[in-house]
Amino acid sequence: MTELPKRSDMDAVLGPLRQEIDELDFQILDLVQKRAKRAIELGKIKKKSSFPIMDLSRERQVISRITAKPAEPGEGLGPEAVMSIFTEIIKACRAAQAPTKVAFLGPAGTFSHAAALQQFGRLAHFIPCDDLTQVFEAAQSGEAEFALVPFENTTEGIVGQTLDLISKTDLRVQAMLNLKVSLTLMSAHGDLGKIKAISSHPQALAQCRNWLALNMPGIELRPTVSSAAGATLALSDDSCAVIGHPSLATFYNLTVMSGDLQDFQHNQTCFLIFSHEDAMPNGNDRTLLWFSAPHNSGSLYKCLQPLAESGVNLTRLHSRPNVDSPWEYLFFLELDGHFQDPKVVAAIKALEAETEKCRVVGSYHSAEDAVSQAAPKGTALQNV
Repeated sequence: MTELPKRSDMDAVLGPLRQEIDELDFQILDLVQKRAKRAIELGKIKKKSSFPIMDLSRERQVISRITAKPAEPGEGLGPEAVMSIFTEIIKACRAAQAPTKVAFLGPAGTFSHAAALQQFGRLAHFIPCDDLTQVFEAAQSGEAEFALVPFENTTEGIVGQTLDLISKTDLRVQAMLNLKVSLTLMSAHGDLGKIKAISSHPQALAQCRNWLALNMPGIELRPTVSSAAGATLALSDDSCAVIGHPSLATFYNLTVMSGDLQDFQHNQTCFLIFSHEDAMPNGNDRTLLWFSAPHNSGSLYKCLQPLAESGVNLTRLHSRPNVDSPWEYLFFLELDGHFQDPKVVAAIKALEAETEKCRVVGSYHSAEDAVSQAAPKGTALQNV
């Protein structure tokens, strides 16, 4: 058996380096505290000038500048590690400017929770809601500053209820983010042989249908209101497993049996963040709006024609039944550009002239420019 070095010998060799690291830690802490103080000063100026606290374009500029700095020979941290560290510093400094209350589709452990954590960090105060209506109401009433809601999934499509609620709210959309869907099979015991049923949100089950058919043929599927509800079921029934975000294992003390079950590895869910404030233009924006068209032949064409003639690029188009007028529809558009851009202003005015109702919901930084990423381990996307 190899003899271990004596503690005194290790201290003699490692002591000077550890002392230097200790001193560097205090220097880092002092600098972070100075940064936080400057952030607090900025927050007071923003509040006095009615500027929004959250400025995603500025935050992305900071991250891009830091990660683009050429590495010196022998430096120990790569760009991903640097990005991770500074992302957390930025979130902490943002939280220092003002306490952030965020409503999301709960409970803890859902994908919406993961998206909220990714965007606002662990220092925010999170308000889990039972349904999407409550999420919007929390922000509308002032209980929360932000409402985070699922908007669209790359395989399952648009979230219809979100569109319905957007048409009813006065809140302004301020940000969009993408989150990679990572689905895992978990149970209370980890014994695959005991599993007779699998529970989860219907969308999570649908996103794993090929994997389930190949690996668990004939297994009973038990749809639940959320993957978190499925986790609770799995805890109470040893014959039942749950499919959800891997963070469920942490929140509900489950054992992971298999990971990356999703049929499409590039599957993502897009989320929108609403508040009472508009996002500042940053030069690479998208604008969301909705309108109703007259119920006659060629009306939709007449509404969209001015956009084509103005040269404004249409990036999304969805329709939903108008619940206030049977057999009529509302149309939701996403356009390139900020709603304050002169070109977009002219296009929207031309659109309004052809519509019965038209409302600009707000503008946000194009989510396609942000790196889509899975939520960090230990965090908990849409309520699946």
